[in-house]
Amino acid sequence: MTVRAGVGWSLAKDARTAATEVVEMASAGLGGESPSLALLFATVDMDLSVLVPQVARHLKGVPIFGGSSFTGILTPAGFQAGPNGVAGLMLLSGVQAGVARCMIGGNPRRAGAIAAGLARRQAGQSREPDLFLMLTPPGSEEGVVGGIAARHPGVPVVGGSPGDNTIEGYWKAFANGRVLEDSAVVAALYAKVGYAFGSGYRPTAKRARAGAEGRTLKTLDGRPALDVYAEWTGKRREDLIGGLKLLGESLLAPLATPMGDTYLIKHLATGNEDGTIGAFAEFAEGEEVVLMEATVDELIASAGEVVRQAAQGMKEVRAAFLVHCAGRRVALGDRIGEVVGVVKGAIGDAPFLGFCSFGEQGMLLPGTNLHGNLMLSALVIGE
Repeated sequence: MTVRAGVGWSLAKDARTAATEVVEMASAGLGGESPSLALLFATVDMDLSVLVPQVARHLKGVPIFGGSSFTGILTPAGFQAGPNGVAGLMLLSGVQAGVARCMIGGNPRRAGAIAAGLARRQAGQSREPDLFLMLTPPGSEEGVVGGIAARHPGVPVVGGSPGDNTIEGYWKAFANGRVLEDSAVVAALYAKVGYAFGSGYRPTAKRARAGAEGRTLKTLDGRPALDVYAEWTGKRREDLIGGLKLLGESLLAPLATPMGDTYLIKHLATGNEDGTIGAFAEFAEGEEVVLMEATVDELIASAGEVVRQAAQGMKEVRAAFLVHCAGRRVALGDRIGEVVGVVKGAIGDAPFLGFCSFGEQGMLLPGTNLHGNLMLSALVIGE
């Protein structure tokens, strides 16, 4: 069956109106075919408790996967954002899919495994899917990815962590018309897919061995991690301490773990008086840590490169979905709309949808799904 896709978006103040508008606009791209999967994303300043179930009523049983996006949505017409929030919807026909969720409840690994298994069952398939989409709250990502990988080894994942506009924990996930907290949401997708996971950051010569526990980086080569990072970057230590100062200061100079000939980026969040650093991804004791760097121009260009990599081998791209880090969006500022141009340069006029996430998941090495930050995870569906 030929894959078709349509994308719709709405800046309407009324969430019911927004639901109607996104469904009507996205449906127009299906050429009369019935959708078999919906990807729904919206900012938290829209009334999600109305929007999400109303979209589900319009779609009448179509599996819905999605969540909240930081400040806006990427669409073929540009980066959409407004004072009343924004909703974006991609409808796909000609694919087989199932969407399921599982409460995390302190055990994200179990939640990932259960949600993935239920999604496959909802798709009515006994064989492994071609790809899993995943969405899980910040802090649970490594566990959910690990649970999916343990139950379904080798199946690629494209995922993200829902965001809010103020980093205050208002993020939500969506599954089949429900707005969820503390839940892993997984879609099992059966289609001709391409995928890629990358960042565009370059390694520097500055590297050290980590002393770490989970998402706390304690030392680098035995010295307080914050002291070393300040020396590496030429920043004043006192300017990195407190609140989320380090989050902004490290946007163009994050740390990373080498993975073969590539790098898993890890965004730094908080600098502490005792010299430790809190991060948005885990560090392993003794692993090598590298200081990375990038310009704004390089961050924009890399979005096109990652989508182009995902589309390799496709005779025709029918749709693309992009998980774009919220931190990158902050670094780009008013230039965020340029991401749309480079994505179009990679896939032409094919419909696409992107959201801004608080963490990204993908297959960085063959057969290995990982969680990182300041990255791009891309899915391409085609023929």
